[in-house]
Amino acid sequence: MQWSSFFSVNVQSLPEMVDDFAEHWWIYSTMPLIAALIGYGTKIVAIKMMFRPHKFIGFGAFGWQGIVPKRAPEMVEVLCSTLTGRLISAQEIIDRVDGAELAALIERPLRIEVARIIKGVAADYQPAAWNLLPAPARDLVVEQAQRAALDAVVALTESLTDHIDEVFDLQTMVTREFLSDPDTLEKMFLEVGRREFAFIRRSGLVFGFAIGLVQVMVWLIFRSPVMMPLFGLFTGWFTDWAALRLIFNPKEPKKYLGVIKWHGLFLKNRIPVSQEYAVLIASRVLTADRLVRGLFNGPHQRELVGLVATVVEDAVRTELGDLDRFVATQVNELQILGDLGFGKLGIGKLLGAAARPVSAPLRAITGVGLDAMQIAPMSHAAATELVEALPKLLDGPAEEYLDRALGIRELMVEKMVAMTPEEFEGVLRPAFQADERTLILVGAVLGFLVGDLQVVVMENLVH
Repeated sequence: MQWSSFFSVNVQSLPEMVDDFAEHWWIYSTMPLIAALIGYGTKIVAIKMMFRPHKFIGFGAFGWQGIVPKRAPEMVEVLCSTLTGRLISAQEIIDRVDGAELAALIERPLRIEVARIIKGVAADYQPAAWNLLPAPARDLVVEQAQRAALDAVVALTESLTDHIDEVFDLQTMVTREFLSDPDTLEKMFLEVGRREFAFIRRSGLVFGFAIGLVQVMVWLIFRSPVMMPLFGLFTGWFTDWAALRLIFNPKEPKKYLGVIKWHGLFLKNRIPVSQEYAVLIASRVLTADRLVRGLFNGPHQRELVGLVATVVEDAVRTELGDLDRFVATQVNELQILGDLGFGKLGIGKLLGAAARPVSAPLRAITGVGLDAMQIAPMSHAAATELVEALPKLLDGPAEEYLDRALGIRELMVEKMVAMTPEEFEGVLRPAFQADERTLILVGAVLGFLVGDLQVVVMENLVH
């Protein structure tokens, strides 16, 4: 086809239009159907192009990468700031944890881990005193530390409640989880937005058919080939634009022309949308294991170790005083110590509250004393190992308890349903909005190309 004929305009009279329609009625009757298919097909392709391909395919500036994978960092940033800013906070999460119940669930593995940590840290920081201490006395130290560890877990939970924002960045954790698993972001769009995407596809059929009827009249009047790709472009653009407008507007039910009642689809389905969004976040992002991993292995791990070290040191200084009395009452029951004559030397005082009550009897037996100045670094070393070990200790029953106690799904549904329409729209709309223009542009370009193909087909059919 020559460009001159492509842009030519041949205005027909009414009799000519009647004769033209009578002769080619079957061609004209397909125009609305083809326009409907253009509307529908461009929507399917545009939606697919939002997510595929994951990696850029092409050369230089010519190519394509799925909109969502390409803009994932920006979309996730908007999504996570909304999620952690409006729906849930680290404080709300930690407030739901009962330290005593958690401690009871991890008692057995915690006792094993504490025994390992105590032996290792004592040997590193008090080697002379620890190595020369009789084995039964060492066992008493470990046993008392194991008992104290349960109270320390409760104290740690309370301390985390007071200082959670200093040691845990929920938004950073959520952002990392989304970016480390691209399927989660795609799943969120496809599952939570499935009604909206289905509506976009169906609207392409309806709007495309309506535009096709207008296209018939324009073709009958002007008989210009350029009209077809222009109508294809308009169909692709308008159907995307109108569908997106109808998804989010109006925010409250409204009647048009006194007959047609419409409510923005996203807001109309706010309850099921809230439930599906909450289920996805609770099952793939804010799970107990991910939260534990984010807390103990996150960017604020150093601050967390400092917090745990404070709890451990307080427990050590408190328990040493109790331990001195405990050992004093227990030492006479240890036959081996009695046989060795250590009971007469006051072995219980080996583990007094500070260096003075401990050093004298310890020196009497071993010739060396306990260095009380090492309590702080010992506590820090123990805290470091405990922070590394706790995620594994919290597997199993403790993880199940945390999932139940946190109730992320129920909390998010409750908050989302209570939102105003503007707030609710702001939960997911920014992520969609980031590329609405791109989606509309893709629809327009695809519509133009299909319209151009339609001209070639019609010209061949007519001639």
